[in-house]
Amino acid sequence: MRRTLLALVALLILGVTACGGEKAAQQPPVSSFADGTCRIAAPDVLAIGKAGESLGSGRTISAGAKTSIRDAQQGLRTVAEGAEPAYKPALEALAVSAGFVRIRADGNTYEPQLGRQLMTDYAAVLKACRAS
Repeated sequence: MRRTLLALVALLILGVTACGGEKAAQQPPVSSFADGTCRIAAPDVLAIGKAGESLGSGRTISAGAKTSIRDAQQGLRTVAEGAEPAYKPALEALAVSAGFVRIRADGNTYEPQLGRQLMTDYAAVLKACRAS
């Protein structure tokens, strides 16, 4: 009985360690964004990326993630409207993806593919805006 219990505890510890060992991707600092439009958009872009990392594969979104995406999308839309042509498509695509996530989450029709697209658009903004 005691050996079985010890074996179960060891397996439980191993299982928890294996499942929780991954760290979230480190977000770049605002200072790594190109000066101008990208640097202005950086806090909103990073907020969307952080919220997007928490979406997972479920069909629901936490209230905190919804709020973060909503607030960041509002700022990003404003910046994207006046963005330089080199950055405008990527910034607009991220703002649109954030909108789809928000609308579908609010309507209880969210699908994980929307979160994956959000993160694809987030990566495109990072690629376009990060200073080399």
